[in-house]
Amino acid sequence: MRPQRVFPEQRRRTRRNDEPRPHRLNLRLGDDEKAAVEAAAKLARLTPSSYAAHVAVSVAMSTLWPVPRTRREELRELLAARIGLTRIGTNLNQIARTLNAGGDVTQEQLEAV
Repeated sequence: MRPQRVFPEQRRRTRRNDEPRPHRLNLRLGDDEKAAVEAAAKLARLTPSSYAAHVAVSVAMSTLWPVPRTRREELRELLAARIGLTRIGTNLNQIARTLNAGGDVTQEQLEAV
């Protein structure tokens, strides 16, 4: 019986139209760091090396912004506030559209906004 592959869905990277990647970097990781990279790579359907290269290049080119653990809760609160403001803006636009079309808006609707 053949052993099950760790990455059953993975495919080889196809050649890019430009030059192949001639440079190599070596990383040193602890056990927990290696396990985290392997788990994330598996979710992304990439090899650990491909995943690490993709993330490192994305961060270096400012197409991916890592969020420190200490700021994640603040980011969640900020996103929740943004969603709330968007909903208020939508309600105001609906009231303005109704009033501009000659419709009536009740006092309860105004107070809700």
